[in-house]
Amino acid sequence: MNSLPPPDLSDAALLRVVSGIRPCRRGGVRLEAEQLGSKPVIHNYGQGGCGVTLSLGCAQLAADLVEPASGATADPEGAAVPKPPVAILGGGVTALTTARELLTRGHRVTCYASKFATDTTSNIAGAIWLPTGVEFGDTPDKVARFHDILRRSHAAFTQLDKHQSGVERLPVFEPAYAPHEDRFFDHGTVEPPTLLERLPLAGPPRAGRVFYTNFIHTPRFLRALSDDITARGGAFVQRTFHALDELATLDEPVIVNCLALGSRTLFDDQSMYPARGVLVHMRPQPLGYIVHDGYKYMFPREDALVLGGCFDADVDDPTPPEHTVREILDHHRRFFAVA
Repeated sequence: MNSLPPPDLSDAALLRVVSGIRPCRRGGVRLEAEQLGSKPVIHNYGQGGCGVTLSLGCAQLAADLVEPASGATADPEGAAVPKPPVAILGGGVTALTTARELLTRGHRVTCYASKFATDTTSNIAGAIWLPTGVEFGDTPDKVARFHDILRRSHAAFTQLDKHQSGVERLPVFEPAYAPHEDRFFDHGTVEPPTLLERLPLAGPPRAGRVFYTNFIHTPRFLRALSDDITARGGAFVQRTFHALDELATLDEPVIVNCLALGSRTLFDDQSMYPARGVLVHMRPQPLGYIVHDGYKYMFPREDALVLGGCFDADVDDPTPPEHTVREILDHHRRFFAVA
């Protein structure tokens, strides 16, 4: 017998269709410093489809680069040296986690972006903690660095107040035929899946596997980050930059670039490319589990049951195609054998 409740996937439960553009990068995450005129710029972008998963680890490494890049030196008498104020470019999850990390280290921080938090792509999907939709690196050193980011991020997520941050541990069920990639599990953070003779889900009997990981309710997570930044004295300024020389007008002597796709135009990073994702939001349903089948998935976010998805590389039109929406709905209805 099935032990888990089935979802309501009826037309009556349909709330909305949304679409977001993932900020992907050929070659993987960019985390490095460069000098731009008189100002050092720390780049932190290219997280692709797992910005939330990587966010806390990338924030730590970006913050580690700020002080040496700024040229700050310790007082020879041992006195405390004021840390340089930092400008953050961007308003999504990468920018917010970086801002929070720098504030905890004693920097004054101002975030500059055209939109923030719940108005960004970061807010659209529920976020399973799993490194999908991003390149790991094409050399052993790059892969090792990526694994370090994952371990740092996973450890930081375990330290969060789970209720305040909207983080919960959930089982993830995959049918046996679904693609399985060992690289998602060989970095010591997520336990490998356990094989099941039968998935405890509605629908036709089928074998599969299950693993457990964190699920992040992104609206609550982003609100918590924004509130924490404000409480620590961080500031948000709505501003769009059209040319690099505009950055020289900022008062802050150090800049951290978290502009994601904006880095393609402002910093001429042609490695960046868009990848459209389409999601169907059904009425909220506290199912207590996730179904993951490649880029078809079901996430029980607290404000919507999220059905995905797709990975339309090099597409920057956010308009959700009608045939993709129909494919997503039909896939999940077939999976659970509901009309």
